Amino acid sequence: MAPRLIITGSTGYIGARLVAMARERGFDVVELGRRPVAAWRIGDEPASSDLQGAVGLVHLAHSWATPPEAAEEENVNISGTLKLAEAAKAAGVPRFVFASSTSSRREALNVYGRTKFRIEEHLAASKAAPIVRIARIGLVYGGPRTAMYGLMAKLAALSPILPMIGLSRKVQPIHLDEVAAGLLALATGENQPLQTFVLAQEQPISFAAWLRILRRGQGKGNLHFIPVPLTAALLACRMTKLLPLIPTVDPERVLGLAGAAPMESSESLKLLKLNLSDPAMVLAGEFGQTHEEQSRCEAQALLRYLGIAPTEIQLQRLCEGLRREGLSPLGLPPAMIRHPGLLALFEPPANRTRHRLAQALYLADLASEPERTPGKKAGFFGAMLAISSDVLLFSLRALLAGRYR
Repeated sequence: MAPRLIITGSTGYIGARLVAMARERGFDVVELGRRPVAAWRIGDEPASSDLQGAVGLVHLAHSWATPPEAAEEENVNISGTLKLAEAAKAAGVPRFVFASSTSSRREALNVYGRTKFRIEEHLAASKAAPIVRIARIGLVYGGPRTAMYGLMAKLAALSPILPMIGLSRKVQPIHLDEVAAGLLALATGENQPLQTFVLAQEQPISFAAWLRILRRGQGKGNLHFIPVPLTAALLACRMTKLLPLIPTVDPERVLGLAGAAPMESSESLKLLKLNLSDPAMVLAGEFGQTHEEQSRCEAQALLRYLGIAPTEIQLQRLCEGLRREGLSPLGLPPAMIRHPGLLALFEPPANRTRHRLAQALYLADLASEPERTPGKKAGFFGAMLAISSDVLLFSLRALLAGRYR
């Protein structure tokens, strides 16, 4: 019979990977909180039938509904976690793993870090203390580009000049798969001598260095920073809530970064038998796979813009040419890949041999030539329409062409 593992927060960034890894390793996973199998939300009393027979419970769920100014007794994360841990102890679950954070400190700048610290204190003093294991998790990266990782990757790739806070702060990255493996080890391992474990790189790096790793992994050049004061960053966060079409940035994230400080992790990693990978190498591999897919989609868009229905041989030829000339990927947004006609706005108004988009279009023309059949010559009105279009677009092209220079 497969060992039973209970996981809360199973739809989140870490939770989804943990569920997949646990099932790959032969566990019968109960996703507590997923209807109709095990309906529950943080603060509820869990059904004892959902807990019985489990080898461990990993608690990842966190409610963001509690207002930051709420009193501790009204914080459902504190009372709900304590209730869940004590119910697990009463049901005979031998291990309760609480997913905390390296921002967990009494004096943390953000409410999230202070709340995690108070939960740890309550668990240590509770009836459930003998079964509790706390996992303080570092800066998680890798896998799907969502949550904080997705935001950082997007910001790092956006521009070679980036306004940012906390550049000298030390962070400890850890890959998503390594976090999942560590949580599984805590939930199933016997006789662990520690109650609190740190899942994070042993050697901290500056946040500036981390952002540069994220940018280089995506095939971009160097990254330069404009230091931003914390007060200005918090004001900008408030502005994102007021302005449309701009992603909202939670001040909690900014405060968490501003208050980051490293934690010793070598003993924890040794006990859990985790050998963490070099983030730069891992990201180069992960982004590299994405680059291949992106390059193929861009090649299709370039050929379609030239009025060519691309064949497989043309796509292969163009992808190889773009890669050889260092033009892969160009970084075309999804809207432009879906609607190649938009490339007309970014094509340079004159033939510039050093313009990346102009070079890419030249290669697309060459790649399609061997299989191309002579087309019908444009008539007078077609030629006039093309000339008028070029004249009307000239100013826009002069303005926007610099994006792919």
